[in-house]
Amino acid sequence: MVGIILVSHSSKIVEGLLEMIKEMVNVDSESENLVLKTAGGTEDGRLGTSAITISEKIEECNECSDIFIFCDMGSAFLSAEMAKELCEPDIERKIKIVHVPLIDGAFCASIQASIGKNGEEIMKELDTEFSIMT
Repeated sequence: MVGIILVSHSSKIVEGLLEMIKEMVNVDSESENLVLKTAGGTEDGRLGTSAITISEKIEECNECSDIFIFCDMGSAFLSAEMAKELCEPDIERKIKIVHVPLIDGAFCASIQASIGKNGEEIMKELDTEFSIMT
């Protein structure tokens, strides 16, 4: 099972993206092959990101073999990196913070995970689509 965490400065952005993925990929937030989580905004509802919230979402994906984190911009990546560093080593090894466009990347990875692709296969597809591996 693959976990995908959607991170944005806005909770509305990731909730809308989650809704789009669930409908277009025809999956629930948790299915046989895919777990989708959102971490948008701060704990008190403002714009921003929270390493603590992202860390909690990572913990909710701890049963997954691979955990992909897709971020909208700048400090979202920093918060994701801090959240990753807070994890136990066995969970930290599963985490891939992917530097691709949030919507396109998360959608692509969700499709791949929903049809049973593993983390390595998903990374290859992301590389094919976005040239992330150089």
